Amino acid sequence: MKTLKPLLILIAIFFGTAQGLAGDKDTRLVVGTGLLYENGWDATIGVEKEGAHHAAWEFFGTAYLKWKKCESCGHVCPESFWHYYNTWGGGITYKPCVSLGRNHHSSLRIGGWLGSDLHHVIGAVTLGYEHSYCLKHGWQVYWQAKTEIVIEGKDLFRTGLAIGVKLPL
Repeated sequence: MKTLKPLLILIAIFFGTAQGLAGDKDTRLVVGTGLLYENGWDATIGVEKEGAHHAAWEFFGTAYLKWKKCESCGHVCPESFWHYYNTWGGGITYKPCVSLGRNHHSSLRIGGWLGSDLHHVIGAVTLGYEHSYCLKHGWQVYWQAKTEIVIEGKDLFRTGLAIGVKLPL
């Protein structure tokens, strides 16, 4: 936990001071988090390279945490939350634009990732929908509906919602 606090402070300083003007064909830092069915939490950080007409490629790293009720106390305790099942991985997603508005656009998400659950190599195919809203100085906020089909993991399907920000690089 001691190393987490300085990292969060650096991220807050970066978010507070990052400026720039982003437009079509730009590169962005993507940071997001979300809840997945059943009892899952996902955190993602990546780089999005936008092409023509808001189509984009995203290269990302992801961490997933699944929790359950503790068998001894019947509640979700720190041990059953943080240490029940964890995965991490890195991957790529293609995001073709399907809808374009004045200050927003929608994309499909088609891709996959490869990683580990700390015991086995696992992989996933990821499909979903993303809607981004453009803000000042090239910032964007987004929400995603995502589904992952996991190969060799405890979960076969993961589905849920995520939110995040995109910062110009």
